[in-house]
Amino acid sequence: MNATNRTATGCRWTARILSALLIAALVSIAIGEGMPNPLTQPPMVQLGFAGVALIVLGFLAAWRWELAGGIASLVGVCMVFGPNLVDGKMTWFIAALVAPGVLYMTSHLLRCGRPGFLG
Repeated sequence: MNATNRTATGCRWTARILSALLIAALVSIAIGEGMPNPLTQPPMVQLGFAGVALIVLGFLAAWRWELAGGIASLVGVCMVFGPNLVDGKMTWFIAALVAPGVLYMTSHLLRCGRPGFLG
């Protein structure tokens, strides 16, 4: 195994472990806070719920499709935390949610050597 493959594997498994921990944290927050019915919430709150769902689905999809899952999770992060990112308010939790998506995409690009969904 060459250095590029080792780096890609390290990125992939780091992203998998981190995303599993983050999914567990998000689920525990939802259970602990008592998940409200998203359909009865204001539109901006519904957009936030959709973003969190996209983050989780992206993390899960990235186990099979690294690039697509990484992109989906980053789009979800932007949906939920976009205004904070524009204002320059990057917290450790936002950074932790961004990291798996970036690592999945990095792993895909290192393995394939080119961008694209097939490969």
